[in-house]
Amino acid sequence: MNLKQLIYLKKAIELGNISRAAQDLNVAQTALGIQIRNLEEELGVILLERHSRGVAASAAGLEFLGYAEQVLHALMQAKRAMHRHAENKVVDLNMGIPPSIMRLVGDHILTDFSKALTGVNLRLVEDFSFVLMELMQRAELSCTLTFAPEIEVKYKYIALLEEDLFYLTAPTDQLLPETITFREVLTHDLAMTGRKDVVTKLVQGIAQRLNMRFHVAYEVQSIRAIKNLVAKGIASTIMPYGAAEGELRSGVLRGQRIVAPSVVRTLMFAYPKDQEYQIDSPSMRQFISDITDKICATKGPVTRKL
Repeated sequence: MNLKQLIYLKKAIELGNISRAAQDLNVAQTALGIQIRNLEEELGVILLERHSRGVAASAAGLEFLGYAEQVLHALMQAKRAMHRHAENKVVDLNMGIPPSIMRLVGDHILTDFSKALTGVNLRLVEDFSFVLMELMQRAELSCTLTFAPEIEVKYKYIALLEEDLFYLTAPTDQLLPETITFREVLTHDLAMTGRKDVVTKLVQGIAQRLNMRFHVAYEVQSIRAIKNLVAKGIASTIMPYGAAEGELRSGVLRGQRIVAPSVVRTLMFAYPKDQEYQIDSPSMRQFISDITDKICATKGPVTRKL
């Protein structure tokens, strides 16, 4: 029996599919299947029940999975303990951060918050949430703050806060109420980021649920370009407050919180489970908590800490 067999079995049970498990672990499907069968032969029991739709744990498989998880957890704890002994080791931490969050707390992350991260060389990478998740998939990021709603089993997620989105328009002499309904927003010419972006997908999902037409007049993969279109009165948009914080404070743009229903996204901290021994530490938890508190304390965004 070896650790690979435990890891392969755990992933196959989590995903319910040998092919997907092999792809997720970046190993050949045949090799993964052989390792699990060798484990079954050694134990003398069937751990996985194979069927046309994939695989499922047998009763013995579920019981064995509990022991396997204990072993893998103990290994992670051992790695974390040994990591603490490497007192002089400096860890390079590439952390993703969405643009709207960078505009609210980017400077504080580098100048204030990161001081609490002893033995860490912090590098920030700013991009859209879906891009950040792709970068982490390719191991180009150690961890990331993300609004991406898709949950992947290989990552650990910590929900930090909820944020209401705003409808942004060009300034006029007309007084506007603080809120605007979702239905009213969809009647205007909207400039939005690409279809893979979290905000666009979120609005699309709400519109479909309410059987409303969501028409994007201008699709632009640039927040700056969208804000320019809105400031000129060519279009309006839906954005988080932080993405246009400077323009809203200076009066270049006007914002109304969307209601009935509200458009709400959730900020999460995500990292690979197999890197938990390096990422999950008291100083990192405090670091992420400080960022969350800073966002919630900022005047303008409508947020709720989770």
